[in-house]
Amino acid sequence: MNTHHDSALLTAEPPLVPRRRRPLVAVLPFAGSAADDELRLLGTDLADLLRELLAATPELGSILISSEFLSRAPEHALELICRQLRVGYLISGTCYHFGPGTSLYIELADTRHWHIVWADYLKGNARDLLDPASATTARVLAGLRHALRHHHPSY
Repeated sequence: MNTHHDSALLTAEPPLVPRRRRPLVAVLPFAGSAADDELRLLGTDLADLLRELLAATPELGSILISSEFLSRAPEHALELICRQLRVGYLISGTCYHFGPGTSLYIELADTRHWHIVWADYLKGNARDLLDPASATTARVLAGLRHALRHHHPSY
């Protein structure tokens, strides 16, 4: 057995043309009133489902930053995480009670300049997002994917 030849096979040469990096999106648990466990749980479930749906998009990478971590982290931790992991975008939101329904404000921010790239307000139908096949989920995903495809940070 030629060990020199075998070790050469294990050492991969870097590609001559660098591959384009997929944009990485971090999803934060959507905020709700601290006193309202129902809104807090809804916000966490919505963010987790949205992260899963975005992860199924081949040209994107997505991560979920847990609410437990955020509650214990210093204020500047989120910025450091985004910089170290090269997160290009951050999705956040807030759940509200609105009449008989639950509303959600959701936004997509570019982490290079910390400005809002896309936002939507789902008045009274935030729970529809829990159904991956709902028209509300399709609308939110289409809006996010469109914004991410047309506003790609150059990392």
